[in-house]
Parts: sequence; structure tokens; C-alpha cells
Amino acid sequence: MVMKQTMTYRCPVTLTNKAKEKLRELGVEERSFFLLEKSFRIFIEKYPQSADRIVSVALFLDNEANVRLASMVNRLVVVLHCIVKQDRFVVTNVTTRAAHTPLQSNWRLPVDITFNLNGQSSEAVPLELLKIIHNMPVAQDSSMYVKKRIASWEGYLKIQERTADIPDMTSRYSRLIYNDDFSRVTITGCQLNEKEWKSLKGLSVKLKGIDKDIGKVLKANRSASTVEVELHGYMEEQARGQRLELHPKEVVFSNFATVSQVKRLRQGFKQLENGLAANPELERLLFENKPPVKAVKKRASLQFHNRLNEFQQEAVIGAMSADDLYVIQGPPGTGKTTVISEICLQNAKAGLTTLVASQSNLAVDNALGRLLANKDIRILRVGRTESIEEEGKKFIEENVGQYWKDHTQQEVSTQFEARKQRATELEAEWTKTEQEHGRLQQTLQRVESELVAKKQAEQQYQQIQSTIETYKKDVQAAEKERQTTQTVLQETEQSLRELNNIMDKDEAFLAGEPNSNVIQQQWNTIQQEIMQLQDSISFQQLEDEIHNLTQTLEVASTECEKWNEALKQTDALTARITAAKKVDNLKWIILEQNINRSLRVQEVLEQLDELRGEVGQLDKLKAYNDTLNRAIFYVEQLLERQQLSIGQLQQRTVSTTAAEIDQFLERLRSELKGNVNPKRLGSYLEGLYGRRHFVWQRAKRFKPYNAYKKMVQEAFLQLKQELTVQLQPIKYENKIMLQKWQRIMDEQSSKFPILQNKQKQMLETTKIIPNARELLYQKEETALELQRKKEQYEQATLRVEMNRQKRAKESLQLQETQQKLTQIEARLGQLNSTVKEKEEELEPLQEILSTEPEREHEKVLRSVASNSFIRESLKQEKQKLPLFQTIQGKWLSLLEEANDFDLNEIRKLYVKHSNVIGTTCVASARKDFIESYPVFDVVIIDEVSKATPPELLLPMLKGKKIILVGDHHQLPPLLGNDTLEETLQEMAEESDDFEGIAELKQLLKESLFERLFKNLPKSNKMMLAIQYRMHENIMATITPFYEQENERLQCGLTDSDVERDHMLVSPLIQRNNHLLWLDMPNGAAFFEERMKGGKSLYNPAELMRIGALLKELDEAAALAKQEGRMEFGEKKSIGVISFYGEQVKRIERMIHQELRLPHLTIRTGTVDKFQGMEMDVILLSMVRNHDNKQDDIGFAKDYRRLNVALSRARELLVLIGSTKMYTERAKNKDTRQMYTHVLEAVKKQDGLRTLEEVRV
Repeated sequence: MVMKQTMTYRCPVTLTNKAKEKLRELGVEERSFFLLEKSFRIFIEKYPQSADRIVSVALFLDNEANVRLASMVNRLVVVLHCIVKQDRFVVTNVTTRAAHTPLQSNWRLPVDITFNLNGQSSEAVPLELLKIIHNMPVAQDSSMYVKKRIASWEGYLKIQERTADIPDMTSRYSRLIYNDDFSRVTITGCQLNEKEWKSLKGLSVKLKGIDKDIGKVLKANRSASTVEVELHGYMEEQARGQRLELHPKEVVFSNFATVSQVKRLRQGFKQLENGLAANPELERLLFENKPPVKAVKKRASLQFHNRLNEFQQEAVIGAMSADDLYVIQGPPGTGKTTVISEICLQNAKAGLTTLVASQSNLAVDNALGRLLANKDIRILRVGRTESIEEEGKKFIEENVGQYWKDHTQQEVSTQFEARKQRATELEAEWTKTEQEHGRLQQTLQRVESELVAKKQAEQQYQQIQSTIETYKKDVQAAEKERQTTQTVLQETEQSLRELNNIMDKDEAFLAGEPNSNVIQQQWNTIQQEIMQLQDSISFQQLEDEIHNLTQTLEVASTECEKWNEALKQTDALTARITAAKKVDNLKWIILEQNINRSLRVQEVLEQLDELRGEVGQLDKLKAYNDTLNRAIFYVEQLLERQQLSIGQLQQRTVSTTAAEIDQFLERLRSELKGNVNPKRLGSYLEGLYGRRHFVWQRAKRFKPYNAYKKMVQEAFLQLKQELTVQLQPIKYENKIMLQKWQRIMDEQSSKFPILQNKQKQMLETTKIIPNARELLYQKEETALELQRKKEQYEQATLRVEMNRQKRAKESLQLQETQQKLTQIEARLGQLNSTVKEKEEELEPLQEILSTEPEREHEKVLRSVASNSFIRESLKQEKQKLPLFQTIQGKWLSLLEEANDFDLNEIRKLYVKHSNVIGTTCVASARKDFIESYPVFDVVIIDEVSKATPPELLLPMLKGKKIILVGDHHQLPPLLGNDTLEETLQEMAEESDDFEGIAELKQLLKESLFERLFKNLPKSNKMMLAIQYRMHENIMATITPFYEQENERLQCGLTDSDVERDHMLVSPLIQRNNHLLWLDMPNGAAFFEERMKGGKSLYNPAELMRIGALLKELDEAAALAKQEGRMEFGEKKSIGVISFYGEQVKRIERMIHQELRLPHLTIRTGTVDKFQGMEMDVILLSMVRNHDNKQDDIGFAKDYRRLNVALSRARELLVLIGSTKMYTERAKNKDTRQMYTHVLEAVKKQDGLRTLEEVRV
């Protein structure tokens, strides 16, 4: 946000009743209010136009510049809400805002207005002010535009806000256990509930009794009651000194840092929405597809302070020339920090203030530490002292006074001591200079006389030389003619020799070969023999054809018999089916002949079975009816004999079964065998009636017997028809096959007599010759050879005749050429003689001209001028030396005697005039920093790729010009210890409806930095294309990642083998090896494994290989020290990295618990955590190795992750993993090509090591 130049306008104003009432509430009448200031400093904000196109604005009255007004309203900001008319402002309302409300913004216009409450009718709002208001952006629209565009960044904040509501947790603990390098501590015996254990990861850790956080939670293990903490760098020293062992043993886990950071990031969003950016075009620069940067008017002309290559120089010039935004892409090792340092120096020289910001303290301090000591540079490092690296601590506010004093004192002291010796030296130099002056005057006179003599000799020399040149041209022409003639002569002689050789060969050939007539006779004889052989072969072919025909007839006859028999069997089967009288007969035929039961046949069979069952039940009911009728008749007769009435017996229907009827009848029989009781007999009769009635009722359900008979007959007939129909296709197929083979037999039989007749005819005329085919081939070869000989003979005869004529012609030409050459040589001898005479005349003149009095004259004149300058300088110095010594002596005395008060004053002045400020992105939004440094001329943000867009926005808001430095071909930022990719995956699993996930996935594909670099014009971006970090063989693995850019990545090392010599020699590694791949087989014994209860992977086989390799490297380093290649106390720095965190943990555990490596300095980490670091040697454990066709290679498929992994090593890079897994089994074609390129680079440098080689 930039303060614009203000103008003063005189404007009429009126107030509505509501506005007057609001003023009275403030304790002032309208007339008194407008008389408070001669003119009011105002910020105008434009409102959206209403439907009737009335223009309205808000006038914010500055509570700083309007002193009397501010005093009256207790420093509140008064806002006049107005309608803008052509002749006046109409105030419709008056409100107030808090005193700290920001007034200046990119959407408000600063002006000075003198209000005229009693305006004359002729007065109006100045036309210029009306035009400005008309062209102003509507603040609300601009804010909405920013809100809409910045929504894509909301996802970052929502990720960090997931844990923002976690309250502080306090727990007792039992002890602290440190790792070997005191970078981590495990707190044991923690007492937390289940919910608290789940929310520990990433929280800040504070021990009771220590004011500052000691670190952040890496991992929490509820079952073991332990919490692993990564210590802050400034806490490692206290840990080594056991100064963290306190009582009481209480630990506090807090989320304050995250909450504070999110608050600052949200504040950044708000500032951009409110137009509070130092660059008024910032939101458009960030969000437009084509950033609207200002065109570069003039390229800066610079004198560089650092040694820069052409790309670095171009980047600095471009950054200094740009007005608003410049982007520098810096691949690994290309000197980004050097460029930042140079830009800071150039800014300081130009009187500009610079903010150097980055996501990490380390990057800021690296950039500041590289700045050269320069009188124009005043560096100030802002931030928590304990978080600042050593390079930056000398620039913190409490140290800058001492730093400036020490640096200045050293400079002044050096100059003062040098001038002490200067007084004596001055006298000696003066005497020497005077003597030199006299000598130079004598030399000058001698040289001037030599110049005159040389000028005369030059004139004579030029005249003779001109004559010689004319003769020499004639000589050159004659020599050229002689050379041409000699060439023609040699060519003619060579041609004659070749011609004679050819003729000799041809005549010898003709003498040794028979003539063409003899060859023709031989050829004719061979042709007759060929015809006889061809006839014999034709006869043999005819016999073969007759034999094949006979075999075909035999096969056809067999097939006819076979299909005729099949047809008869089908007809017989059809007759059997037609003749069958019973269903069981048909069923037997179906089983016997294995006839397929069609759906219809199966239905008919089931129907017949069902009908048979119903008829059976009907027969059974009839039998029961007859039995019951006989029983009833018998019982009625018995009752009638006993004169008992049966008319009153009820015939009730009972529900019964066949078995129950049988039992009832059996009981009745038993009853009748004994003494008959009439009452019981009546009861039995009633039971008989009921059961008969039941049988009658059941019988009604069935059809009549004749109906069943008819249905059975119809179904039986249908079954026959269906079976007959089912046999028809088989019968038809048999018939077709019979006809086919009969047709074949007829066709072949008709051919037989023809072939036999032809055989008989050929037998009479053809001679049967054994092996005719072999003999025919030989005879045809002989005939071709005879034909070739005849053609050779005729061609040789023709050549001999033509060459005789040609030889006669060239012999005549040879004689003529010899004569011409003799004439040329005579003329050339005469010309050379004349040239020699003239050159002898030049010799005495050349001696004069060989002298160089001009050079000596020029040298003497320079010496005279230099001598005069030295004499004058010495004279001036002799006069000024005492004064300089006095002043510097006094200045040195003041610096030496400076006390704390003086240093404090120096500190104040230094801080006030500091022009290069360094801090982290998030720290730039601290309240005290905002108040001290609201705006910078230039903001430089380093390692842009490692910061999220909301973090980048905070320093961007402060910069009139923004310079972004990063590399979009490296990884996007980490969120805690996880990559954005891992965090998104975790959040997707936790919640399906997480807002902002789509935008974040898009940012994964194309970061803010990448989009800007792609879309900015060439004048506003530069890629640094020369890297100085790694050996050129290692660089070869990452060059494809930068092929799409305008420049290819180059190696800036003069001699990679010397400058990046790792000095190590072992069974696996030689001095000339800088890139190795230890190939692990793609077999089960070498496959990856998944950690229990987690998602991360590890590879036990690779772990074993890395352990063995580290031992080998340690032994190699020890040997290098013994042989003098390495210093005795020197340690080789090794980085062991992996794509997976679980593998890193196991590597770290192995190094600390199993290995002893005194000659190595080892650092471990995931590839993502290692971004920005570099080591002498890097071991990359690739982990993924499986045979699951559904799975892939996980995180390793991201080319940016591979780029980071490959570019960390300076001297030696070793990949440990399966080449087959990555170059063949990876699903994506581009991924396979990416790893194939790496493998090819390895192979090209003889760096591929198989498991067998490794074991040897």
C-alpha cells in the first residue's frame, strides 16, 4: 500500500437531519465541526452505485493529520457518508470507527478538502475531483474480487485449523531419554487420557521451569506412555548439559504456536481483502492468468560486487529493472543465495529498503550471511533470538551496535597504521620521481629524431614494394598456370596408364576364353537337357496327383458309408419313437440314445407324470368310496335288524386322511367281530357317512377319468412329436454330410480318367530321369553361367576397340601439354630473377623500419604523463597526510573508548537507518514488526516452493516490488512433518466433504510460483542455469526436469573430478564413481513391508544393504586419512534419505544402536525434509518393491520428489532399490521413462551394481 500524493479541493457540503443529529451526539454543531480544520485530510471510499445511478462515498477523516478533530472525538475516526452531486456533497449519516482503524488503502483516495457549509449557488464540486471519484474502484467490489480469488487458499488454513481448538494439556512424566546427537528427546511416563493422546502430534512442548518451548511432538505412543519430541536447535545445548532435568517433572503440550500462526495468516487475507497491500496491483499479480506487470522501461546498468555468471547477472539486472514483480527459478546448487545477496547490495546502493523473508530461519540467515561488508549495507535480523542461526545473530538488534563498532574500528585501524609508514615513504618516492623526470626528457628528444628518419625510409620502401608487388602478381599467375598445366599433364599420364592396364586385362581375357559362337553352342545343348528334365518332373508330378486323387476317393467312400449308416440309424430311431405304445418306452429310448431333453420335452414328461399321479389318486378315492359304501350298507342292515332308526344320523363332513380312514375301517372290523353295541354302531355309521362325504368332496377336485385319459393320450402324442422334431436336425445334418461326400466322390472320380489318359500319353514321349529336380537346378545354373560368359566376352571386345581410339587421342594431348609446361617454366624463371633484385634493394630500408620509435615514443609520453601525475599526487598527499592522520586518530580513539551509552546510540541510529531487514514469512506479520516496518521498497522471498501461499502473502503485502526465488521442480511445502499430498490423503480419509480439497489438489499440480513463472513475460523472470553443487555425473540425472525451460541446466565446476573428489576407495566405490545404483532383485525376499497398525512402508533388505554400505564408507574414510587424502580430524558428511518415514526411523535406529561410524557425520530424513540441504554423499533408500499388479510406487512417482532426492549429493549419490520395480513395473509411462533415464545415466557411468557384485 503506497501513500499517494494528496491535493486540496474546495467543496460545498450540506447535511441531512439525520447527519446533523449524529454530529450533535458527538458533541458538536455542524458549523463548528467544519471550522475545526482549515482543510481536512480525508480518505475517500467509493460505494456501489444504486439502481438510480446515484454516486455515494464514505469520507474517512484522518485522526492523525486532523489534530483538533481527533482531540475532540478522543482520536476516533469520523466517517461522513455522502451522496456526490455535481454542485455539492450531501452528508446523509455520520459514524465513527476505532482509533486503530487503518485508513490508507489501495481503494481509498487521499485528498485534502476544505468544506464550504454556506456555498454560493455558483460553487460546485471541482470537476477534477468528480472525474477521480468516477474512475475510482468500488471498494466492496474489489474486496469481493479478492475474497473470491483467495478462496482457493482457504484449504491451507483449514488444514492448520484442524487442531486450533485443542486446549493445553499438562502431565507429569518420569524421565527424559535423549538420542545420540541430542536432536530429539523421549518423554516417558506421561499421564494423559485417550483423546489427549490422539491429539498430541505436532503440538509445542514446554517443561515446567523453562520459559521457552523445547520442541514439537513427533510421535506419541499411548501403550508405552512415551512422547518423542524434536528439540529446537537452541535447546540442544541445554539438553547436552542436562539442564532440562527439572523438578517438578511436569510437561505442557500446547497448540498456541499454531493458533497464533493461523491468526496471522488470516490477518494477511483480511489485509489483502481491505486493499492494504503496499503494491496496489498485488491481488491481480497473484490471481490473474496473465499477471499485469508493468513493462520494463529501461534495463539497469550495474556494477556487480559478487562474482556472477551470465545467468546470475541477468537475474540481478532483471530484478533491479522490474517495477513490481520478478521471479527467479533456481535449480539445486545454482547460487540463489548469491543472487539475493547481490540484489540486496544493489538496492542499498540505490537507497532502497529491502525485506529478505523465507519460510525458515535457516534460509533467511544464509542469505544475510552471504552479504559482503559494505558501507552502504545496514543489515537487521528480526525474530526470536533462540531461533536465529549463528550467521544471523550478529545482525539482531541487541548486537548490531557492537557489530558496527567492531567492523568500523577494524577498517579505520587498518588505514591509520598504513598511513603511519607513509610519511617516510613519501620523501623517498618524491626524490625518485624527480630523477625519473630528468631522464625521461632526454629520452624524449632522441626518440623524436628517430621518428623523422623512419618516416623517410617508409616512403622509399613503399615505392619499391609497389614494384615488387606487380612482379609478384605476375609470378603468382605464372605459378598458378604451371600448377594447372602440371595437374593436366599428371592426369593425362595417369589416364594413359590406367587405359593401358584395362586394355591389357581385356586382351588377356579374350585370348584365354572361347569365342561367343562356341559358348552359344554349349548353351543350346544345355537348354535341350533342361527341357527333358522339365518333362520328367512334370510326369512325376502327374503321378503324385493320381496317387493323391486315389487317396481322396478312398476317404470319400469311407465317409459316405459312415454318414449313410448314421442316416439309417436316425430313421430307425424315428420309427421306434413312432411305434412306442407307453411313456416308459419313450423314456427308455431317451436314456438309451442319450437324447438331449429340450425344455418342451421336459415339460411334457413332467405333465405326464403329474397326470399319472392324479389318475392314481382318483383310482384310490374310487377304491375308498367302494369300501365305505359296502361298510355303510352292512352297518345299515345291522341297525335295521335291531330296528334302530338311521334317519336321524347326520352326515357331517370330517377332515381326514387316507391313513386315518384305513385305521377307522380297521377299528370298525374289530368292533363287528365282537358283541355289537347299537349306540357305538350308530356312531361308526355316522363316521362312515362323514368319511364318505370327505371322499366325495375330494373326488370333486379331479376331472373325469375319460378326461385324464384323453389328456394323457394328447401329451403322449406331443412327446413323440417333440422327440421326432428334435431328431430332424440330426437327420438333416447326416443327410447333408452324406451328400457332401458323395459330391466330392463324384468330382474326384470324373478327374481320374483324364489324369490316367494324360499319364499314358506322357509315358510314350517322356524319359524318366532319376533326381530330375537336382539335375534341373544344376543345368539352369550352368546355362546362366554360359550366358554371363558370352556377355563378358562381347563387352570386352567392345571395350578394347573403344580404348584403342581413346589412347591415340590422349597421347597427342600429352605431347602438347609438355610443350606448354616448358614455356611457362622459362617465363617464371625470368620473373623470379627480377623480384630478387628488387628485394635486395629493400634490405637496408628494412633495418631502419624494424626499429619501433613510435612505441617507445608513446611509452615515453605515457611515462612523462604518469610521472607528472605522480609528482602532483605526492605533492597533494604530503600536504594532506597530517590532517588525515589527526582525524582518523581521533575517530579511532572515540571508537576504542565507546561505552554502553555510545553503543546504544549507535544501535539506535543503525536500527533507524537499517536498509536490509531479515525475518521469516510468518514473523513479518507480528504486530511490532508491522508497526516498525509497514512498507519496504523491495521484498525478496527465498525458497518460495517451501512456503504455502498464505505464508508468502504476509511479506508480499509489504513490498512495493516483490522478488520471488524458488524452484517449482522441487517439492511443495510441508505441513508439519507431512507433505501436502500426505495431509490431503489423511483428510480425505477423515472427511469426504472437506471444503477446499479440490483447490489444494490443483495447487499440488501447479504451485503459485510455477504459475507465475510460466505466465510472466521474459523480462520478469529468469532461470539460473549453472549449478555449482554436484559433480556433473550426478547432475545428469536431473537435467530432464529442466528441459522444458528456456535454458538447459549446466555444470559450473571447472573440473568436477577434482572439485568434487570424494576421496573414498572401497570394494564397491572407486574415486571415479560419483553415481551408483545398487540394484535389488524384484523377488519376495527383497519386497517391501508395511508397519504394523500404520500406512508407512519399509524394506528390510535395503536396511541391511545400507548398514553394510555405511560400514564400507566408514572404512574407506579411515583409509583416506591414512593415505593422506583426508585430514585426520575430518569427517565425511553422509545423508541417508528415503521416500518413506518408517524406513528413515529404522535407518536411524540401526545407526544409533547397531553401527559405530567414527569417521562419518550422518544425517537422516525423508526426501521431503531434506529439501534445501546438501551433503558430500547421499544414500537413497527407494523402499518400493513388490509384485502386486494393482499397486504402484506411491510417493516416488512425483518427479519433484525424485528431483530433490537426486540433487542433495555433492560428490557421490548411491541409489538402493529395484531397477525393475521403477523402470518396468511402475504403472505410469512417464514415471517409467523418468527412472529409465536415471538408470541409463548410471549405466553410462558404469555405476550399476547387481546384488552379486555387491556381495563380492
